Amino acid sequence: MFMQKFLIDQETFIGSVALKVRDMEKQLAFYTDVLKLAILNEENDMAFLGTRGRKSPLIALLEEPGALPSPYTHNGLNHIGIKVKTRQQLAEFLNYLESINYPVLETLDYGFAEVLVIKDPEFNVVKIYWDREIGIENFTPENRPLDVEDLKKVSTETLLELDSKTVVGHVQLNVSDIEKSEAFYKDVLGFKLRNTDYRSVRYLSGNDYHHHVSLRHSQILELDKPDDEHMGLDYVTFHLQHDQAMQHLKEHLDEMGIDYFYNKGKKILNVDDPDGIHIWFRVVEAPIN
Repeated sequence: MFMQKFLIDQETFIGSVALKVRDMEKQLAFYTDVLKLAILNEENDMAFLGTRGRKSPLIALLEEPGALPSPYTHNGLNHIGIKVKTRQQLAEFLNYLESINYPVLETLDYGFAEVLVIKDPEFNVVKIYWDREIGIENFTPENRPLDVEDLKKVSTETLLELDSKTVVGHVQLNVSDIEKSEAFYKDVLGFKLRNTDYRSVRYLSGNDYHHHVSLRHSQILELDKPDDEHMGLDYVTFHLQHDQAMQHLKEHLDEMGIDYFYNKGKKILNVDDPDGIHIWFRVVEAPIN
């Protein structure tokens, strides 16, 4: 009998990315003063940051002063993609970065998005981007220099703060085996494969967005596996919109014999990918993006 392939719930999206950091003070200064996020909550050695118009954090920082360096793989993190709502906001963000002389490593045009690339003090890459309105059928990633002067024509103002429409649009992960990781995120977690034009990169999405997670092959990761002792990525959280979506995911994982941990009270499920990267799924009460 034909069994329909499992797909993650269509309303799934990235909620937050958690980082293990050595110097909380420097990292907080970056994410508040440079990235323009607000501190939503601080407890023990943790800080949760987001925008003032939403309760759920976008970035979580976990202080681990003794964490080991992970300079090449960042414990599985290639970059975090912070999506702003409008091109004007992207222009004003660029103006702001230039006004405080913060290094912009690259300005890129991916075809489907315009992108600013920066790093935090512990060398985690953050890409701030704005999406062009193109159909998913036209999603073919390119890599051209951004026309900075054209972008600046949109606004001469500097960004004051990120608004509540700002989200973690995607995350790119470093993986040791691209085929094995693709199979995990597609067949086990139920994400849709969006593009296979590049041998060493895969793009996957929970719905019709161009991608929520991308996977990049890293030869170094074959020797330097992610673990709980190193700086960089701690976990990525995906938000599910209702209990039924979580139940379907749990049933599918059970059928496949995949180990996971489920916190019934907090409605959080934790499963590790083939490289040991922690992926969380959390039920939220209502859409928040």
